[in-house]
Amino acid sequence: MREQRIFIGSTTEELDLAEEAESILESDFDVTIWNDDVWESSVFKINNSFLSDLLKASLKFDYGILIGTCDDKVTYRGKEVLQPRDNVLFELGLFVGRLGISKCAFVIEEELKVLSDLQGISLARFTKKDPDSFSEAINKVKDFFTASKTPDINFFPSSTLAAVYFENLLKPTCEYLIKNSGFQYEQKKYESYEINVVLPNRINTNVNLQFEKLKSKIDTETVSFEHEGRPRSINLDSQIEDGKLKFVDFPTIITGINYSLANLLPQEFNQLNQDYNLVLERELKRFEVTLKQLLLRDGFEEIVKIVGEEDL
Repeated sequence: MREQRIFIGSTTEELDLAEEAESILESDFDVTIWNDDVWESSVFKINNSFLSDLLKASLKFDYGILIGTCDDKVTYRGKEVLQPRDNVLFELGLFVGRLGISKCAFVIEEELKVLSDLQGISLARFTKKDPDSFSEAINKVKDFFTASKTPDINFFPSSTLAAVYFENLLKPTCEYLIKNSGFQYEQKKYESYEINVVLPNRINTNVNLQFEKLKSKIDTETVSFEHEGRPRSINLDSQIEDGKLKFVDFPTIITGINYSLANLLPQEFNQLNQDYNLVLERELKRFEVTLKQLLLRDGFEEIVKIVGEEDL
């Protein structure tokens, strides 16, 4: 299973805290600190736009931790208060917007003034007067993230495409099979049935050709049926195995993930570099997880099985 990835952001002055957080989290997560200078894992690349790298980072990681310390004094309603650096707040907003509030945490000093807009975000407070309080705060975040390791359904391209695929193919097919107590195939009624959704290990630039190669490994015949409310028939590849009717589908809709990411990350798409592959891998996993959640929500998890290309 792919290891979940965490981004840690902080000011330059508080890198020691970021490194301490990394030492606590690295046993359970793949952790990257914002200033990592290892080229393959670094967030900010030489000659790249700072904002472009940040946007890319928000797609590469599953969780974000921002460390807020008493760096700046500001006047708030006539009173002088302490608040974190603007860049830390900006990065927090970016990651929350991309990942959702359940996947981000703001670890802050006790004395900090917290904006009302940040209410609802996971906060963990510490004080520099008590060295143990920071490790306790990070361990709380660790427990929180560990308890929510399954990605949420959200508006990433993969999740949206999975929802469309579910609503337009899997859901009506399952409803048809349940309402008709099976499927009539070659003059025989099959009451035992299963739908196999085949996902590749990675998405190639030509998904249709990729699936054609996978499809050539198995012997299937195309069947069709009408479903109310749909202007066109539903077509599925099928095969009989041990007296069970198995439908096999290759969701070519995942090619939309490539199109979306190519628009968001044009430079990385053209180079097909490691950063792009990491984002692509993450989005393919989100597609799978979203499908499973939707199947579970509607009670179709026993009908539909998601299988890998190696299972063919």
